[in-house]
Amino acid sequence: MKRIWPLVVLGIAAYIVFALATLPASLITLRLARLGINAAGVSGTVWNGRAQVLQAGAANFGSLTWNLHPFQLLTARLSADVQLTRRDGFAKTGLLLSPSGRATFSQLTASLPFSALPPTLFPGGWNGTLNLKLSELTLDHGWPVTAVGTVEALDLTGPARKPTNVGSYKVVLPAPNQTPAKDVLAGALTDIGGPLQITGTLQLKADRSYLVEGLVATRPDTPRDVADSLQYLGAPDAQGRREFSLAGTF
Repeated sequence: MKRIWPLVVLGIAAYIVFALATLPASLITLRLARLGINAAGVSGTVWNGRAQVLQAGAANFGSLTWNLHPFQLLTARLSADVQLTRRDGFAKTGLLLSPSGRATFSQLTASLPFSALPPTLFPGGWNGTLNLKLSELTLDHGWPVTAVGTVEALDLTGPARKPTNVGSYKVVLPAPNQTPAKDVLAGALTDIGGPLQITGTLQLKADRSYLVEGLVATRPDTPRDVADSLQYLGAPDAQGRREFSLAGTF
């Protein structure tokens, strides 16, 4: 009998490991559904799975694949390599979720059309392409608190009754040579082509407010309607630049 017990324990352990290893991916999608994220065409396991369609509200993100790191579960955190794939874009990152509500993304790269993003992020019907290249991004309950890398908005168009292309822009995070106030994430804003020359800063504050301010000027080939829209900013300085400021909350 004493010789049999180790075999029994080993058999039970093997069964538990097998059961855990083959947990269906639908367990994760049920969890996502409670967060308002719907998945369809689910296959694989909890540890390595795929959803052919991932959707939150009106935003269709495309297909999702994930590779879960089981040992992080011992620290009550969820860690995975995640990739989104669309016909018109992609996103891939390492993801670490903690019980406190923090989400940390590592080596995040993405290129997605604005139409793939939740409308609440860019209200009014803006079109263009969003490129992300961030070695680190931390969200606290969905709000950015740290970020290292670049964010680009390319061929930004609209919103208007007659949509107009207003160019392409880049934000470098954190802003070089700046020391922002506590609990403020600051980035340096510049244009990377288009009808407007822009230099400025973007500030994201802990109270979920934002502030964009800087200087804007026209180029020789700036469309007349775009140039006229700057008149409300006041008279330009000697270099043809006008100060601008945009603020709001999410």
